[in-house]
Amino acid sequence: MVLVAGCGGSTSGAPVVDSPPSTAAAPITAEPWDPCTIPDSAVRAAGLDVGSKTSTLVGDRPISTDWMICSWRNPDPGSWYFLGVFSSDHDLAYLKGNDQFGEFIEVDNAGATQFRRTANYDEVSCGVAYEVVGGIVYFILDGRASREPLGDPCVEVERIGRALRPSLPPSSR
Repeated sequence: MVLVAGCGGSTSGAPVVDSPPSTAAAPITAEPWDPCTIPDSAVRAAGLDVGSKTSTLVGDRPISTDWMICSWRNPDPGSWYFLGVFSSDHDLAYLKGNDQFGEFIEVDNAGATQFRRTANYDEVSCGVAYEVVGGIVYFILDGRASREPLGDPCVEVERIGRALRPSLPPSSR
């Protein structure tokens, strides 16, 4: 005879079966990939000033809880832009739905999508986005105030994107 023990009531003549303990799973908060983990050697090889690295845009507070950022500028003398690298668990559709960006075009077979800011201002700007496992990473090049651009911002951001692509999470394509 097999004895089955357990908690709870039973129906007359029916065995009582142990149920596994109830555990409430703690929510897993997966943070976006941190672009500040790009190795200094890769940043330097891409032509950026390693010493200018910052993980905030203004002050010491992050821009939001669902985006990670790291930015650098190109080296002096002649430093004419900042390069921001943004990472989130959002996707390219989310970026395309943001009215701050427009003119999306695919630029290579590695999944790079170029875009521009939609705001009209005198500064130069161009971006390139990659869909990666876990979300999206995009680079945006913004001209420095009162500095003449020393090149085409879209050509420059694509060059930097290609140089740093091996340091990003794997492509989701």
